[in-house]
Amino acid sequence: MRTTRFLLTFLSREAYTILTLVMALWATPLLLHWLGDERFGAFQVATDWLGYLALLEFGLGGALAPLLAMAEARRDERAAQGLIVTGIRTYAKVAMMMAAATILLAAVITWLIPVAPAYARDLRVAILVSLLGAIVTPLSPFRALAEARQQGYWISIFLGVQSLVITIGSVAMAWAGWGITGQAIAMVAGAVVFNLGLLFVTRGEVPEIARAVVTAPPDDEARRDLRKLNLPTFTLQICGRLSLMTDNIIVARFLSPSIVAVFFLTQRLASVALVELQGIGNASWAALVELSVQGRTESFNRRLVELTRTVSVLGFAVLVPIAAYNRAFISLWVGSQRYGGDLLTILATGNALMLAVFSLWGWCINGTGGAQILTRAMVAQAIVNVACSIGSTLAFGLIGPMLGTTVSFLAVSAWFMPRAMADRFGTSPAQLLSAVGIPALLAMPFGALTWWFSRTYGATDWIGLACQMATAAVTYLAFSWLLVFDRDERADLLNRFRMAVRAVAV
Repeated sequence: MRTTRFLLTFLSREAYTILTLVMALWATPLLLHWLGDERFGAFQVATDWLGYLALLEFGLGGALAPLLAMAEARRDERAAQGLIVTGIRTYAKVAMMMAAATILLAAVITWLIPVAPAYARDLRVAILVSLLGAIVTPLSPFRALAEARQQGYWISIFLGVQSLVITIGSVAMAWAGWGITGQAIAMVAGAVVFNLGLLFVTRGEVPEIARAVVTAPPDDEARRDLRKLNLPTFTLQICGRLSLMTDNIIVARFLSPSIVAVFFLTQRLASVALVELQGIGNASWAALVELSVQGRTESFNRRLVELTRTVSVLGFAVLVPIAAYNRAFISLWVGSQRYGGDLLTILATGNALMLAVFSLWGWCINGTGGAQILTRAMVAQAIVNVACSIGSTLAFGLIGPMLGTTVSFLAVSAWFMPRAMADRFGTSPAQLLSAVGIPALLAMPFGALTWWFSRTYGATDWIGLACQMATAAVTYLAFSWLLVFDRDERADLLNRFRMAVRAVAV
């Protein structure tokens, strides 16, 4: 069942990624045409600032997910319901705090994002419109419940629906002349649709949960467990946002909001690939937690190393063609004037691969209630990242934030995460590093050859570009299947894949 759920979640994530990419290819040129670079970039930065308001949950979501996963692994329905009810009640309070903070953000947003005076009012109204998103905030625990039950495929399905609503709504609003405010309306509509979808999936349990939210006494055990994880989880959320979600803000503040469009679009393919690669960990962490909670340490470590190798192989297969062909892709998509350069592309793809691997390991630690293990290292990484990003932006321009992220990953996570996995689960650091290093050794000459081919014989139309990138990816996967995985691993993977396909078909 674990393999079947993983396959369903992974395939649904694949479909979501393809949908997102196709919609972005269609919508982005239209949005740039009707909004212009400055308003397009300003909305991306505004979205990042609004993301900081999510920190007002103080780690609740990150604490709820592993506790639910462990309750589901123990088949403890009472504990799971207590966590859901406590989560909904707490998120209701969070929604009120977020609404107040949004009003304050609207008052200072034009200082944080220095747009032209003609767009100032539009930007303020867009921030106020996002207040409507607080309506569905109390439904947030239902996403954590789906993840804990290894039902990530439902999340992918409704993320796809959300993407359709946001993209079509954004284009329609931009065409109608609603500017940044229209983009905010579309974003809120998508959030509402996503949360209502997850509510529909658990509709059989909703009446009982709703009654418990209104009438049940406080669950002291659930509140105590959540408080125990809240602080370290909250610390990790702050660090993650500072490390990964400040890039657009730094570019807008130290360079210009209009340049954010170039920065954002150049790394768009790498960002899509990152979501796809993280989807592997997102689809499997709950199953790994189940193995750990049940004391099946040997199986846990074997699966973890196998997943690490899989993420690495798929990562290089996707990211090497992106690095080689991104210039051609951006030129065909939005014009060569919006390409941020080869170095920005290389840094973005390298960071995507490292983050995908580190996220997989981090989810295992967080999912078993070990968030406090990561806090000191992630605080140090966030400080290094922000400092290097600002300094590098001032010194080198557009590549600065990406360079800061690369330095912080190499300075902290590259050595700390394998050691943390060894301390927590007894996982061999050598095996983890080998699972990444061997695919990397194969990727080096392959990447150099792909880069040369793209510059010498690179396609200049969409069909040719897609064919060459797909051929490069399939070629690397074929070599990896023969050289990276041994005979027993190939047989085991094929056998579990066949069993999962049969189960899905039935």
